[in-house]
Amino acid sequence: MAETDRIKLLVTIVDRGKGSAAVDIYRSHGLHFDDLCMGFGTANSQILDYFGLSETEKDVVFTLAPASKVRYLIEKVDERFHLSNPGRGIVFSLPLSAVSGQVPQVLCKGGKEEKKEEKAVESAAKYDLILVIVNRDSLDIVMDAAREQGARGGTVLHGRRVGLEDEDNLFGFTLQPEKEIIAILVPSAQKMSIMRAVNRAAGLNTECRGLLFSLPVEDMMGLQDALEQDTQDKN
Repeated sequence: MAETDRIKLLVTIVDRGKGSAAVDIYRSHGLHFDDLCMGFGTANSQILDYFGLSETEKDVVFTLAPASKVRYLIEKVDERFHLSNPGRGIVFSLPLSAVSGQVPQVLCKGGKEEKKEEKAVESAAKYDLILVIVNRDSLDIVMDAAREQGARGGTVLHGRRVGLEDEDNLFGFTLQPEKEIIAILVPSAQKMSIMRAVNRAAGLNTECRGLLFSLPVEDMMGLQDALEQDTQDKN
């Protein structure tokens, strides 16, 4: 598959109730593989006030998109939600190592037509998405550790472990089925320090029984603007 035809996962995080508007944008550009989940943000009230966030409840939209359209789509989402202004939301893309064979055939139609327009958005700075899967009610422990190393906030989805239901113990650990999946978008330079801190506070050797991993972010709009504004204010 050519570089421009690679399929990426586009993740859009906006206030509750606005996810359907993001889906409408993607549908209007021929993208029909998407899912909308309900989550909530982890920023404390002081940070919410600073960034002008109206609520912590979030819509999280997962969309499959060809790489040739991603930057163009991010620009369109920014036009709709004004993500360049801090607190309006975040949209970013993740590379995929494999995808169902029929997906590229459906999504990559017309990719060449928008290839020129994608240049309108500059490549984002290097970021990573840290995912932390922990026992329910471990959110505060994870985020306190992450914030001490510079993380601004995250988005939480509630999940449930499936499989291994008959095993009460694995590697000497009791595994609870109810889980919290915490997604923290961070600059790559801060990734390891944040992951080490979270692992110490909420890793497998703690009651949180946390599993951590990170994914590279290739295109992004929303977080870098807030961080740059914060840096300017401090100076």
